[in-house]
Amino acid sequence: MRYFRVELGGFEPWMWADKGPLGSLHRGWTQQPRHWTLFFFEHDGQMTVNNRPENFSKGDAGLVVPGAKVEFDRVGEGTFVYSMTFGLVSRIEAVAIPAVKSFGDSVSVRRQDFSDSIDWLQRSIMRGLACAFNVLWCMAEPLEVFRKSDLVFDAEALITDRLAGPISVAGLARELGISHGHLLRLFREEHDRTILQYIRDKRAEIARHLITETDMPLKEVAVKTGMPDLQYFNKVVRTATGLSPRALREMAVHRTKH
Repeated sequence: MRYFRVELGGFEPWMWADKGPLGSLHRGWTQQPRHWTLFFFEHDGQMTVNNRPENFSKGDAGLVVPGAKVEFDRVGEGTFVYSMTFGLVSRIEAVAIPAVKSFGDSVSVRRQDFSDSIDWLQRSIMRGLACAFNVLWCMAEPLEVFRKSDLVFDAEALITDRLAGPISVAGLARELGISHGHLLRLFREEHDRTILQYIRDKRAEIARHLITETDMPLKEVAVKTGMPDLQYFNKVVRTATGLSPRALREMAVHRTKH
């Protein structure tokens, strides 16, 4: 999940609020500077922020930050959103707010916040802004969950997509447009391990899932997880699980029969 670092020091004295189906404008746009937008979705879909997709469900909220390149995957019939656009005043303290937030049991309360913001704007902009402030704080989480660099998220996505083949750390750094050393440092700060260790652990994680949850032949699992050398494949799986791939498969089969 993607998070944004947000300083909730207050609001600038302006706001726009609207509701209705997504229009052609939302096929793709770049958010204006100093403009923040909250969406409340009344349909399922996907919001892409800076080329990173974020799935949402009916009753979820989405946050678009200044300068972001944004697209929605569903436009036209069957779409409906509430939106609030405003400017924020910075402060030293900050929180982490996800690009998409599910509200659980408080969905109806948050929906009312969005609806109220539109109604109140006709009479009091400050009351409308108060609705937005309430939603932002309900979405907020401790800053500790915020990633030190979105580049780590992008690197993880590339690793997952290319797990079946050879992965070069230098190649990842080149594709992300940063130095090899910078990428290593970011990964160490985020995961407390090297990229190569992360790749090995990710391969072990996917291999374990395929071994225990599918009937895919073990040789095929090895190839699919980028470990065609069966000796290495056995070593990685055994290190991660304490069992050989064959013993892990047998244990899974025994468990499903009982």
